[in-house]
Amino acid sequence: MVVKLRQYIVWIGIGALIFLGTFHQPYYPTTWFDEGLVLQGAINLVQHGQYAMRSVEGFRVLDQPLTANGPGVVLPITAVFAVFGIGLLQARLIMVVYFVLVVILFYRVATIVFEKKIAFVSTLALLAVPDEGLLLYGRQALGNVPALVYFLVGCYFLILLIERKKNKFAVAAGLFWGVTLVTKSQYWVILPVLVVIGFLDLVYYKQVGLKSGLIMIGLTLGSLVLWQFVQYLLIGSENYGQYVESVRSSAKETVFAFRTIRIPGNVWYLVRSGYVLFVIPGLLIAAWDSIRRSTYSLVQAFLVLFVVAWSLWYVFVSVGWHRYAFEPYSIGLIFFGLFFIRAFQYLNLIPANKGPARFSWQIYIPEFVIVLLLFLSTLWGITVGLNQIQRIIFAPEPYPQQFANYLQTHIGPGEVIESWEWEIDALTPDLTYHHPTNDLVDRKTAELQFEEDFNEKYDFFVFNPSYLIDGPFSKWTDMYKDPLADGCCVAVTAVGEYTLYKVVKPMQ
Repeated sequence: MVVKLRQYIVWIGIGALIFLGTFHQPYYPTTWFDEGLVLQGAINLVQHGQYAMRSVEGFRVLDQPLTANGPGVVLPITAVFAVFGIGLLQARLIMVVYFVLVVILFYRVATIVFEKKIAFVSTLALLAVPDEGLLLYGRQALGNVPALVYFLVGCYFLILLIERKKNKFAVAAGLFWGVTLVTKSQYWVILPVLVVIGFLDLVYYKQVGLKSGLIMIGLTLGSLVLWQFVQYLLIGSENYGQYVESVRSSAKETVFAFRTIRIPGNVWYLVRSGYVLFVIPGLLIAAWDSIRRSTYSLVQAFLVLFVVAWSLWYVFVSVGWHRYAFEPYSIGLIFFGLFFIRAFQYLNLIPANKGPARFSWQIYIPEFVIVLLLFLSTLWGITVGLNQIQRIIFAPEPYPQQFANYLQTHIGPGEVIESWEWEIDALTPDLTYHHPTNDLVDRKTAELQFEEDFNEKYDFFVFNPSYLIDGPFSKWTDMYKDPLADGCCVAVTAVGEYTLYKVVKPMQ
């Protein structure tokens, strides 16, 4: 009876996750620029056999957006498009599979490293916070959640390696972390963390061994090298140098920005998103616990170092996009249940597993501080979680789809449309677009994030567009502000944030 009840609970939980991932798809969240970039790569693979972005002038092979969100997300979406046809719904439904897998793997890893009560609380937190968290990115065709799946699978194989001492698990962990790295380039953080963990294992933990450690590091790095070699073959030796320079230039504005002007804003986001409350207390406990050489102390140390390293990169080095904090926040939530359960034990509200109910560092903490932290985190988590569920149930107007329907009805396939809204391409794959190049994204990023001047006059008339779309991204960046002010175009229709113009005269 107990076993059957548990099975029912598991299936009800999976059903609830599927509901949270599929209800009101593909209208919430509203599709946007970055999602359009990922879908563009899959569309061109299916339609043209090109791993490239497409504009009216031709294919931009291995354009930077297809390395930031790499084959670990583009290829699964391509497979779905090949079988079920091109569409935002199809792409997002495969993301639901990753969404469910993330929750299952997160719970499983937390259960092994800690215990079921801790894993249950941490998993609830994963589904509730932050406001820009799993319930948002798990419903979009982006690389964040697939990469998190691959990362957690690698962690699971690390656990098996520690338990069974077989190098086949080191191979599996290294390969999955390698796939993680080529799916989301920001996971480069894993390489220095693995080196540090390998050193700590040699001199202190002695749970993995030199050979297994080298296998994991070698295969993780080797996967990145192999992907670079594939890119070299795809783009050709004559273009590879220029391609590397474009990636380096883009990384300088996003991944390795090193702009002190961004640090206060980055710190403030971690504060107002709840990271300080939901991640840091448990992370400190886990860091102290990991000093003890228990069965899974190496895994704890790995997760702690990974979250710390990524968080430091986000605050001090990155451009500060909020989605760049998704990974350390999500992975760091594995420690929230540790704090939550230890706090209840400290207050003698539930029995401690062993010995007196104290935190790891065995010091006195005023009870009112613990009660306050528990109250704030519970209230915060419930409020944010319910708000997210409410947004899923009461989805916004499907303006991109409505706008795309208008384009398909009123514009012929051969007419060129100037646009910086890549998401509309996925909804109208038969229409012809010209898009600004990715270097303009970098320059606009520098202008908006770092207050650097953007003095270049963008001339899109070279490609003789008949129409221009001014949408959420181009309005945010003011890309078409000047030519529109000069009277280049006449408004045809507006749907939500999207405005369609007829081009009537070139820019002066």
